[in-house]
Amino acid sequence: MHDCMYEFVINGTVTFQKFVKCCLGKLRSNPWSELDGLQPETKIIDEQLGDVNLKGFLTINSQPAVNGAKSDAPSVGWGGPGGYIYQKAYVEFFCSRERLNALVEKCKSFSSLTFMAVNKEGSWISNINQTDVNAVTWGVFPAKEIIQPTVVDPSSFLVWKDEAFEIWSRGWAKLYPEGDPSRKLLEEVQGSYYLVSLVDNDYIHGDLFAIFKDL
Repeated sequence: MHDCMYEFVINGTVTFQKFVKCCLGKLRSNPWSELDGLQPETKIIDEQLGDVNLKGFLTINSQPAVNGAKSDAPSVGWGGPGGYIYQKAYVEFFCSRERLNALVEKCKSFSSLTFMAVNKEGSWISNINQTDVNAVTWGVFPAKEIIQPTVVDPSSFLVWKDEAFEIWSRGWAKLYPEGDPSRKLLEEVQGSYYLVSLVDNDYIHGDLFAIFKDL
Protein backbone atom coordinates (compact mmCIF):
# COMPACT_ATOMS: atom_id res chain seq x y z
CA MET A 1 0.00 0.00 0.00
CA HIS A 2 2.76 2.46 0.86
CA ASP A 3 4.39 2.00 -2.55
CA CYS A 4 1.11 3.10 -4.11
CA MET A 5 0.97 6.19 -1.91
CA TYR A 6 4.39 7.75 -1.75
CA GLU A 7 4.73 9.15 -5.24
CA PHE A 8 1.23 10.61 -5.45
CA VAL A 9 2.85 13.72 -4.03
CA ILE A 10 6.28 14.77 -5.30
CA ASN A 11 7.75 17.92 -3.81
CA GLY A 12 4.31 19.17 -2.88
CA THR A 13 2.82 18.58 -6.34
CA VAL A 14 0.03 16.15 -7.21
CA THR A 15 0.88 13.41 -9.70
CA PHE A 16 -1.68 10.85 -10.85
CA GLN A 17 0.76 8.24 -12.15
CA LYS A 18 0.46 5.98 -9.10
CA PHE A 19 -3.32 5.76 -9.50
CA VAL A 20 -2.80 4.89 -13.16
CA LYS A 21 -0.34 2.12 -12.26
CA CYS A 22 -2.82 0.68 -9.77
CA CYS A 23 -5.48 0.48 -12.48
CA LEU A 24 -3.08 -1.23 -14.86
CA GLY A 25 -2.10 -3.83 -12.26
CA LYS A 26 1.46 -2.53 -11.90
CA LEU A 27 0.88 -1.97 -8.17
CA ARG A 28 -0.79 -4.51 -5.94
CA SER A 29 -3.17 -2.26 -4.02
CA ASN A 30 -4.37 1.20 -3.15
CA PRO A 31 -5.19 2.61 0.28
CA TRP A 32 -8.97 2.28 -0.29
CA SER A 33 -8.91 -1.45 -1.10
CA GLU A 34 -8.32 -4.48 1.10
CA LEU A 35 -7.78 -6.70 -1.95
CA ASP A 36 -4.34 -8.02 -2.85
CA GLY A 37 -4.18 -7.06 -6.52
CA LEU A 38 -6.88 -6.23 -9.04
CA GLN A 39 -10.09 -8.15 -9.60
CA PRO A 40 -9.91 -10.11 -12.91
CA GLU A 41 -12.79 -8.06 -14.35
CA THR A 42 -10.77 -4.86 -13.99
CA LYS A 43 -8.56 -5.98 -16.88
CA ILE A 44 -11.58 -5.50 -19.16
CA ILE A 45 -11.54 -1.74 -18.52
CA ASP A 46 -8.02 -1.09 -17.20
CA GLU A 47 -6.91 1.13 -20.11
CA GLN A 48 -10.05 3.30 -19.82
CA LEU A 49 -9.47 3.61 -16.08
CA GLY A 50 -5.88 4.65 -16.70
CA ASP A 51 -7.00 7.41 -19.04
CA VAL A 52 -9.61 8.63 -16.55
CA ASN A 53 -7.05 8.85 -13.75
CA LEU A 54 -4.68 10.90 -15.90
CA LYS A 55 -7.49 13.45 -16.22
CA GLY A 56 -7.72 13.83 -12.45
CA PHE A 57 -10.56 11.42 -11.67
CA LEU A 58 -8.84 9.21 -9.09
CA THR A 59 -10.63 5.87 -9.21
CA ILE A 60 -10.90 3.60 -6.17
CA ASN A 61 -13.62 1.16 -7.30
CA SER A 62 -15.15 0.08 -10.61
CA GLN A 63 -16.75 -2.68 -12.63
CA PRO A 64 -17.45 -3.23 -16.35
CA ALA A 65 -20.87 -3.76 -17.88
CA VAL A 66 -21.87 -7.41 -18.32
CA ASN A 67 -24.92 -8.68 -20.19
CA GLY A 68 -25.63 -12.37 -19.66
CA ALA A 69 -22.15 -13.78 -19.18
CA LYS A 70 -21.99 -17.37 -17.98
CA SER A 71 -21.62 -17.58 -14.22
CA ASP A 72 -18.47 -19.68 -14.53
CA ALA A 73 -16.74 -17.19 -16.88
CA PRO A 74 -13.16 -16.68 -15.67
CA SER A 75 -13.24 -12.88 -15.50
CA VAL A 76 -16.75 -11.93 -14.33
CA GLY A 77 -18.31 -15.20 -13.18
CA TRP A 78 -19.51 -15.95 -9.65
CA GLY A 79 -22.10 -18.04 -7.84
CA GLY A 80 -21.37 -21.42 -9.39
CA PRO A 81 -22.13 -22.96 -12.80
CA GLY A 82 -25.38 -22.86 -14.75
CA GLY A 83 -26.24 -19.22 -14.24
CA TYR A 84 -25.89 -15.89 -16.00
CA ILE A 85 -24.36 -12.66 -14.73
CA TYR A 86 -25.46 -9.07 -15.34
CA GLN A 87 -23.69 -5.87 -14.31
CA LYS A 88 -24.09 -2.16 -14.82
CA ALA A 89 -20.80 -0.38 -15.38
CA TYR A 90 -19.86 1.92 -12.56
CA VAL A 91 -16.85 3.80 -11.25
CA GLU A 92 -16.13 5.46 -7.92
CA PHE A 93 -13.49 8.17 -7.69
CA PHE A 94 -12.22 11.34 -6.06
CA CYS A 95 -12.02 14.56 -8.04
CA SER A 96 -11.79 18.31 -7.61
CA ARG A 97 -14.88 20.51 -7.65
CA GLU A 98 -13.79 21.87 -11.03
CA ARG A 99 -13.62 18.35 -12.50
CA LEU A 100 -16.96 17.49 -10.89
CA ASN A 101 -18.66 20.58 -12.32
CA ALA A 102 -17.54 19.60 -15.82
CA LEU A 103 -18.78 16.04 -15.30
CA VAL A 104 -22.17 17.15 -13.96
CA GLU A 105 -22.66 19.41 -16.97
CA LYS A 106 -21.88 16.60 -19.40
CA CYS A 107 -24.21 14.21 -17.54
CA LYS A 108 -27.11 16.31 -18.83
CA SER A 109 -26.44 14.80 -22.27
CA PHE A 110 -26.09 11.19 -21.00
CA SER A 111 -29.55 10.11 -19.91
CA SER A 112 -28.46 6.63 -18.78
CA LEU A 113 -25.95 7.95 -16.24
CA THR A 114 -26.73 8.53 -12.58
CA PHE A 115 -24.28 10.04 -10.14
CA MET A 116 -23.89 11.08 -6.55
CA ALA A 117 -21.08 13.15 -5.11
CA VAL A 118 -20.22 14.33 -1.62
CA ASN A 119 -17.30 16.14 -0.02
CA LYS A 120 -15.81 15.65 3.44
CA GLU A 121 -18.18 18.16 5.00
CA GLY A 122 -21.24 16.44 3.51
CA SER A 123 -22.07 18.80 0.64
CA TRP A 124 -24.24 16.67 -1.69
CA ILE A 125 -24.63 16.83 -5.49
CA SER A 126 -26.65 14.21 -7.39
CA ASN A 127 -29.23 13.53 -10.08
CA ILE A 128 -31.01 10.82 -8.02
CA ASN A 129 -33.27 10.92 -4.97
CA GLN A 130 -31.92 10.22 -1.50
CA THR A 131 -34.18 7.14 -1.26
CA ASP A 132 -33.17 5.56 -4.59
CA VAL A 133 -31.51 2.14 -4.54
CA ASN A 134 -29.75 1.00 -7.72
CA ALA A 135 -28.97 -2.68 -8.30
CA VAL A 136 -25.69 -2.82 -10.22
CA THR A 137 -24.92 -6.57 -10.06
CA TRP A 138 -27.28 -9.52 -10.23
CA GLY A 139 -27.26 -13.18 -11.19
CA VAL A 140 -29.85 -15.59 -12.51
CA PHE A 141 -29.39 -19.24 -11.51
CA PRO A 142 -31.34 -22.48 -11.96
CA ALA A 143 -34.05 -23.07 -9.33
CA LYS A 144 -33.17 -19.88 -7.43
CA GLU A 145 -34.49 -16.40 -7.01
CA ILE A 146 -32.46 -13.64 -8.64
CA ILE A 147 -29.36 -12.97 -6.53
CA GLN A 148 -28.54 -9.29 -6.13
CA PRO A 149 -25.22 -8.88 -4.29
CA THR A 150 -24.38 -5.25 -5.09
CA VAL A 151 -26.45 -2.07 -4.90
CA VAL A 152 -25.53 1.60 -5.02
CA ASP A 153 -27.57 3.84 -2.75
CA PRO A 154 -27.14 7.23 -1.06
CA SER A 155 -27.43 5.91 2.51
CA SER A 156 -24.55 3.46 2.17
CA PHE A 157 -22.53 5.96 0.15
CA LEU A 158 -22.78 8.59 2.89
CA VAL A 159 -21.70 6.09 5.52
CA TRP A 160 -18.69 5.06 3.39
CA LYS A 161 -17.63 8.65 2.66
CA ASP A 162 -16.45 9.25 6.23
CA GLU A 163 -13.96 6.39 6.06
CA ALA A 164 -13.01 7.17 2.47
CA PHE A 165 -12.00 10.74 3.31
CA GLU A 166 -10.31 9.74 6.57
CA ILE A 167 -7.86 7.54 4.63
CA TRP A 168 -6.31 10.64 3.05
CA SER A 169 -5.10 11.77 6.47
CA ARG A 170 -4.98 8.63 8.62
CA GLY A 171 -3.26 6.38 6.10
CA TRP A 172 -1.42 8.88 3.96
CA ALA A 173 -0.78 12.46 5.11
CA LYS A 174 0.60 11.21 8.43
CA LEU A 175 3.46 9.57 6.55
CA TYR A 176 4.88 13.08 6.22
CA PRO A 177 6.00 15.33 9.11
CA GLU A 178 4.03 18.35 10.30
CA GLY A 179 4.56 21.31 7.99
CA ASP A 180 5.79 19.19 5.08
CA PRO A 181 4.41 20.51 1.75
CA SER A 182 3.28 17.00 0.76
CA ARG A 183 1.30 16.59 3.96
CA LYS A 184 -0.31 19.98 3.49
CA LEU A 185 -1.28 19.13 -0.07
CA LEU A 186 -2.84 15.81 0.90
CA GLU A 187 -4.84 17.55 3.61
CA GLU A 188 -5.98 20.13 1.04
CA VAL A 189 -7.07 17.33 -1.31
CA GLN A 190 -8.96 15.69 1.54
CA GLY A 191 -10.73 18.93 2.34
CA SER A 192 -11.59 20.03 -1.18
CA TYR A 193 -12.13 16.92 -3.34
CA TYR A 194 -15.44 15.11 -3.82
CA LEU A 195 -16.11 11.38 -3.61
CA VAL A 196 -18.19 10.44 -6.65
CA SER A 197 -20.14 7.34 -7.69
CA LEU A 198 -21.11 7.17 -11.37
CA VAL A 199 -23.34 4.41 -12.80
CA ASP A 200 -24.30 3.68 -16.42
CA ASN A 201 -27.75 2.11 -16.19
CA ASP A 202 -27.67 0.95 -19.82
CA TYR A 203 -25.72 -2.29 -19.36
CA ILE A 204 -26.48 -3.40 -22.93
CA HIS A 205 -25.60 -0.42 -25.13
CA GLY A 206 -24.06 2.04 -22.67
CA ASP A 207 -20.54 3.48 -22.65
CA LEU A 208 -19.65 4.75 -19.19
CA PHE A 209 -16.31 6.18 -20.26
CA ALA A 210 -17.71 8.26 -23.11
CA ILE A 211 -18.55 11.03 -20.66
CA PHE A 212 -14.87 11.50 -19.80
CA LYS A 213 -13.90 12.29 -23.38
CA ASP A 214 -12.88 15.93 -23.89
CA LEU A 215 -12.82 16.60 -20.14
